[in-house]
Amino acid sequence: MVIYLIVLAAICLFGIRFKGKNGFEDYMSPQKTGSIKGIFVIIVLYSHIRQYIAYDPASFNAPFQKFLWEVGQLMVVAFLFYSGYGITFGLKNKDGYAKTLPKSRILKVFIHFDIAVILFWITGLILGKSYPVKRVLLSLIGIDALGNSVWFIFDIIILYFITFIVFAVAKKHMIAGTTALTLLSVAATVGIYLWKGEQNWWYDTIMCFPLGMWYALAKPHIDKALLNSPVKWTVTTSVTLAAFLTLHHFADGGYRVIFILEALVFALLVSFLSTRISINNRILQWFGKRVFGIYILQRIPMMILYQYGAQENPFLFAAVSFAVTVVMAEIFERAMDKLDNALGLNKKRKV
Repeated sequence: MVIYLIVLAAICLFGIRFKGKNGFEDYMSPQKTGSIKGIFVIIVLYSHIRQYIAYDPASFNAPFQKFLWEVGQLMVVAFLFYSGYGITFGLKNKDGYAKTLPKSRILKVFIHFDIAVILFWITGLILGKSYPVKRVLLSLIGIDALGNSVWFIFDIIILYFITFIVFAVAKKHMIAGTTALTLLSVAATVGIYLWKGEQNWWYDTIMCFPLGMWYALAKPHIDKALLNSPVKWTVTTSVTLAAFLTLHHFADGGYRVIFILEALVFALLVSFLSTRISINNRILQWFGKRVFGIYILQRIPMMILYQYGAQENPFLFAAVSFAVTVVMAEIFERAMDKLDNALGLNKKRKV
């Protein structure tokens, strides 16, 4: 399995560029952030594959397991951070943008998610599983699951809903609106914690979304300080890295508040590194544009393969799971794009 980490590293090194004196001004462009999301969605895919394979700490594949264990929940930080960052520009630059969120964001995610849930339901029936009606209905609204990953979808819908409520009132008052959204995100974090308790993955990265919004608002000042000054960049990035490593060490003790801070610092660290290191190629961009399809569908081939004992050959299990997920994600995203066009949910995006 360690070969898959080598493959990921090779993909990341393909076309990598460094810029020491002046940073990359486009480090937060859709292309660049898409590549970063591509890296992390591949890691998410690896992580879910790992859950179906027996772990032998003495095997050659131990580094694969160790790497995924260390990354942990940090693998989803970029998705939330960049989502908050991106939505800020619509709120700032488009009149009435907040009012479009129920249709362009919330409804769109719900439709795509529910279609995926139906696919999981059908897969389960084919594999001989039966589901209570209550569980199926709760799965359609993201409270329960039929084998699919659900918590991230639940969180992002909550965050979109908060954004809609806040900026329908705040409109173009970005500081006031983002402050209110941050406070409500804290409340959502606490509320989900009280609901889910030890299932910490439901709530411990939520605050990365408002952080992305604050980063978008502060970006002109951040860029002015870091892009043209290698010294300031080195000091800032080093301090951020030290803070991340310190928090990561103490978060291993199970303190979720520390992990929440670690996730926030990690998002900043990735952004600061991106100003001088460009990991950007068509392979990663492809994965970055299909995050939803890969994330939501990846367990279908794993469920089928596991049912027939394919996990006994970890390498084959991983290879087939990966390949089938890629094909399914491509078909799913194309189908959803056509559906969105038919329903009038699509908006023009920069490629």
